[in-house]
Amino acid sequence: MPKQTYKVCLCFRRRFKLSDSEPPPDIKELFSHYSENDVMTAEHLQRFMAEVQGDDKVTKAEAEAVVDATIKDLKHVVIFHRKVLNLDAFFRYLLSDSNPPLPFPPKVCLLQKF
Repeated sequence: MPKQTYKVCLCFRRRFKLSDSEPPPDIKELFSHYSENDVMTAEHLQRFMAEVQGDDKVTKAEAEAVVDATIKDLKHVVIFHRKVLNLDAFFRYLLSDSNPPLPFPPKVCLLQKF
């Protein structure tokens, strides 16, 4: 189990055990629905982004760029790695900064004049 160390008052260190973050069951179900043989290609990600996240204008090139960026963020990249996402990489993508909670520009106007 990994541990995180913090320095306290420059005098001593405090060490905490980190719990393993496992994707919740609904994320596992989404991944299994939009993937094939436990891998998600750029086409699968594009379909997920269009159907679930409501981003109808996403292109295949943008989805490939997201896959490439997510793979680069992983620390254990293999040289001959295929450009696909597994469950952990997909979960990291969902929680990353490249996946904003609201589209830009917003599709819905939150402030309306009456």
